Amino acid sequence: MSTYTWKTRVFGQSTDLNMTSTLKLPEYAHKIGLNAATVGEDGSVTVESRGGKIAGGHDGLVYHYVKLDPERETFRLSARVVPLNYGRLGTQDTPQQCGFGIMARDALGIARREPFDPSFQELPAASNMVFAGVLAGNREENPPVTVCRRGVANIHDLVGVELTEKPMPGAKTLITGGPGVRLELGRDQRGFYTRAETPDGGMTERLYPEGCGCNLLQQLEGDAMYVGFFASRNAEARFEDIELEVTPFTPPAVMPELWRPENHNVMPKLFLRSGTRSSKESYILTLHGNKSGLVYVSRDGENLGTVELLDRHPANMTLTLIEGENRLKCVYDFPSGSLTETFTVTYEPAKYPTDLIYASPEGAPDAPGTEDAPTTLPEAVRRVGQGGTILLLEGTYTDRLLLGPEDSGALEAVKTIKPKEGAKAVFKDACLTSTANFWHIYGLEFTGKRSDLMGSFNVVERCEFHHCDETGLLLGNGTPEGFQFAWPCYNLIKDCLSYGNRDKRNMNADGFAPKLGVGPGNVFEGCVSHGNVDDGFDFYNKVEKGPNAPVTVRNCVAYNNGIWVDPEDPTHVIRGGGGGNGFKLGGEGMPVGHVVENCVAFHNAMAGFSDNFNPGALHITGCVSVDNEQQNFIFRDNPLSAPRGVYRGNISIRTAPSIWKDSIAGDVDGTNRLV
Repeated sequence: MSTYTWKTRVFGQSTDLNMTSTLKLPEYAHKIGLNAATVGEDGSVTVESRGGKIAGGHDGLVYHYVKLDPERETFRLSARVVPLNYGRLGTQDTPQQCGFGIMARDALGIARREPFDPSFQELPAASNMVFAGVLAGNREENPPVTVCRRGVANIHDLVGVELTEKPMPGAKTLITGGPGVRLELGRDQRGFYTRAETPDGGMTERLYPEGCGCNLLQQLEGDAMYVGFFASRNAEARFEDIELEVTPFTPPAVMPELWRPENHNVMPKLFLRSGTRSSKESYILTLHGNKSGLVYVSRDGENLGTVELLDRHPANMTLTLIEGENRLKCVYDFPSGSLTETFTVTYEPAKYPTDLIYASPEGAPDAPGTEDAPTTLPEAVRRVGQGGTILLLEGTYTDRLLLGPEDSGALEAVKTIKPKEGAKAVFKDACLTSTANFWHIYGLEFTGKRSDLMGSFNVVERCEFHHCDETGLLLGNGTPEGFQFAWPCYNLIKDCLSYGNRDKRNMNADGFAPKLGVGPGNVFEGCVSHGNVDDGFDFYNKVEKGPNAPVTVRNCVAYNNGIWVDPEDPTHVIRGGGGGNGFKLGGEGMPVGHVVENCVAFHNAMAGFSDNFNPGALHITGCVSVDNEQQNFIFRDNPLSAPRGVYRGNISIRTAPSIWKDSIAGDVDGTNRLV
């Protein structure tokens, strides 16, 4: 191939032994942790991965590569790529975070520990990179794609990093087990490019991904550029007829400007937390800012009053609306400056009472909303005033409980929805989808579809989420990237039950999932999660979104997760392929100090309590973990654990011997009893 020295390195998240979800067990137990590259007598290279991932901001890979000098050298690397296996062995799962191909990158992760240490978590490995190959495709055949990651200037700050995927027009399809397709990756003065074989045996035109200038891979290490073949998560591919051409590089007279993510986490910011639609003339204006200060409120030049904001807490003022649109000019003064926001609140005088409204599956939109003449659910949501209550009559509701920002209540004037006393309100193949604030959602049953809570200052109490097609209740999905204060915050999920949830891939349906953009102050209290195909509680964090804020979990229970039982046929049991932890508290290598108090985990398919790659200062107190299939407690050592977590009064119980031993790295005193 060349005189350059080829090396192999396994690095990055999920390349450790804890990553068993890439296999169907026990048939393929012998492949747990297998990540290797082998060179054949004919010079071909076979790369197989049973772990790792390609994520938005970081990777876990098997990588067979050469090291080049990006200032003096450039390259063209091509090979016939033959996919041997794509997807979780022994299943028909469609791959996610799974890929293979020809890659160039500007940094490697720390090599995986050898021999394996099950108490150590391999951490995310970030880089700028570009590759030609397959990413999260289909099991059988895939058109080649070009993938580029840009914006990585600091591996400890990946907020807003961008991963793009672009098809290669005219390329021949890669078929698992087929004859293979020639792929090419190279670099010239214009930038990085990819090419692929066409059905007639030619090659496509050079494809230059946007933002992949010739200096893309000179940001992290600067003097090193790594070029080679990779596989991640569930892929095995052979690279044949390899051609590596390295030539001197002459930089362009003017280097391209490097792309940087926009920093959304700017301060200050003023939010309207009350609704933008009112059925009452008297309106409580609730404002929320991330700096202490005064807000001067006016309408058409008329001074309406002042709201004082303290320590990131919301505050109120009451004003009288005029019919139609009320444009409220809010001048927000704080010690370092000021800003102005204008919020529009529309007042539509109510035809019927707004403080108490009855709704029914058989209700009529123009009905007054009394118990004898109920209205529809969407109409009740539109009408109910601040501080008002919607009572649901007995029945099965097929409309989503859809609550938008315009439907928000107010501080000290929360809107409530609940069943009439003695009635049962079931949302079948419907769900809760809420971006509203200041609601109390009580005693409702949701089945068939995932519910999403994306607003703030809400209470969800004594609700059931079961047999959904994904997670039971997801709290989060906040935007924009990195701006915790704008994400769902100060919600209380109390005495709720989530069970029997299963997605089509048997990989992602959790009971409760506070993840993907979670703001401050969220609490789960007295909740139970069981029999979900994935985890009981999942705190997943995407590094490119920024770290979630810490969540508090009190007096909660998680059991039998990762093991789904068909409610129609109890003999039909499915073991999930994505997890099965009771409380999965990570992470993606981002430190988040969640607080877990007096919780119980038992008989889960993986760990009872797991850090899941969270190096933050977790506080775990008074928890009990019993007979989980892997560790009862796994809070591992890693290079980023500073400050260390605090663990007090936790009890681990085994009723039979197990090969899985507890591991807690942190501030652990004699009040803990581990096995």
